[in-house]
Amino acid sequence: MDFTRYFLRGLKGTLRFNNGVNLSYKGPWVEIFPNTVIDEFYVGDFMSAEYTICVDGGTVDKEIIKCLVVAGPSSASITIYGRTSLQDDMITLSATVNDSKVTLLASPIGPESKKLIFSVSYYHAINDL
Repeated sequence: MDFTRYFLRGLKGTLRFNNGVNLSYKGPWVEIFPNTVIDEFYVGDFMSAEYTICVDGGTVDKEIIKCLVVAGPSSASITIYGRTSLQDDMITLSATVNDSKVTLLASPIGPESKKLIFSVSYYHAINDL
């Protein structure tokens, strides 16, 4: 695969996409049940993460959520800063932490089956624990 067809060296040490190159996601997907683990990371590795979460409940049930998670050894916080759906909210999100691992959880709203995919950007811890 010739990666030079897709990427250029960007300013300030960034990776730049060539014009017309984008990202797309299809899976793998996970079916949502109460307290389904969506993602996990260790507090010593990363301090925060930014998620784009897409939920599919069928033909007319679609939702996209943008959220941030930040965590330390004893607490985690989640902020949903963007959310839109074709009907009503389809899931609830929560973040928990034990002494070493952060867990992002999703639970369905309503009895209908829902599937979820996500993308994430992780941000490394700057200071060692």
